[in-house]
Amino acid sequence: MSTKPSEYFNEIMRFVRFITSCVGFDVYDPNFHFNAITITVVVLISMYFIFTISTIAKEFHGNWMFMIQASAMSGSVVQACAKIYMGVSSAPTVSKLYIQMQHNYTHFEKEEDERYSMVLMRSCQKLRRFLTVVGVSYVVGPLGMILAAVLGSIITGKLYLIMHFHLPGIDLNTEWGAWATQGLHGTCIILGGLGLYTGDMIIIVYLMQSFVYADILQLKVDRLNVLSNKQENAERHLEASAQLIDIAKWHQTYTRFIDQCNDMFSVLVSVQVTTSAVCIVITIFSLLTSDWLGGYCYFCVLVPNMYLYCILGTILENCSEKFMYELYNISFYNLNPSQQRFVLFMLAKSQQPGAILLLGVMPLSVSSALQVTKSIYSITMMMARFLQK
Repeated sequence: MSTKPSEYFNEIMRFVRFITSCVGFDVYDPNFHFNAITITVVVLISMYFIFTISTIAKEFHGNWMFMIQASAMSGSVVQACAKIYMGVSSAPTVSKLYIQMQHNYTHFEKEEDERYSMVLMRSCQKLRRFLTVVGVSYVVGPLGMILAAVLGSIITGKLYLIMHFHLPGIDLNTEWGAWATQGLHGTCIILGGLGLYTGDMIIIVYLMQSFVYADILQLKVDRLNVLSNKQENAERHLEASAQLIDIAKWHQTYTRFIDQCNDMFSVLVSVQVTTSAVCIVITIFSLLTSDWLGGYCYFCVLVPNMYLYCILGTILENCSEKFMYELYNISFYNLNPSQQRFVLFMLAKSQQPGAILLLGVMPLSVSSALQVTKSIYSITMMMARFLQK
């Protein structure tokens, strides 16, 4: 492990940028532009929609259940489209904030107080653990879908497709046609999982930086409290005033950071949470009405997929509350009247903590995910009673 926080952070970002480059969306690069890999990903997404629509048109024949089953994975593709749109439209902001994050690590690790380096290292460790957990889910889920369908087909001798779409002009009743379709399905699943992980990494990297801002503020407030206790001369008074202004600037930087994240990610998180909820309902329906073996693994991907951004939203809320709490920790009565007025102004601004909005209405948090889960449960129960009739 690197000894400097900036080196540790850069190691993590090298891995993140390698994954994003694999799908042609290294939006951290200020000179990002479409390349051959990017175009290939867009073409594959377009092919999925075309093949799915053609399959539904061919196999429908009044079987409305198949139409619903074939749409089970469409939500993940819609998420991929939303992440592509976010990455392309927000590429300048993404690269700008990336440079700002690098500056935070290189600047504060040089502070004489060793606690700065400690909180930066702790933030990197949290980021690495979060990326690892999400990455494991994107490895286990797609591989589980592929293995369940392939092993089921080999053991039983019956064809279990990984996905629902068929290839035009290829007969599934032939061995070659069946395995060619399975091969394309497996490729789509792997690339799709990698692409979705790429989009999630961008949001994870930025929203996890809220720990850095909150912990740095705590250290700045501690420093101010030490200085405010020793304002016995003009020099100490100027140092305390300068530290207070530095805290205000840091608070403004954090507020701007959250506003920029909300502008970039609000549409994406709304799409991800809503499409995940819809796909959970459709997947449960497919599992009840068909023999889609991969659906069980897909369901296990959808649930954490829906809760992922909500957990990040809760982390952001907690860090914003910590910002407000630390401002209240300032030794108010040790300050002079002008400094106290300055603190009161910051406290007033902190009463409206930054948050990512879900559907532009409610703050993104685990409580929002629980409300969505209740709706999913209600719809699922109605659907189960309908199928029993």
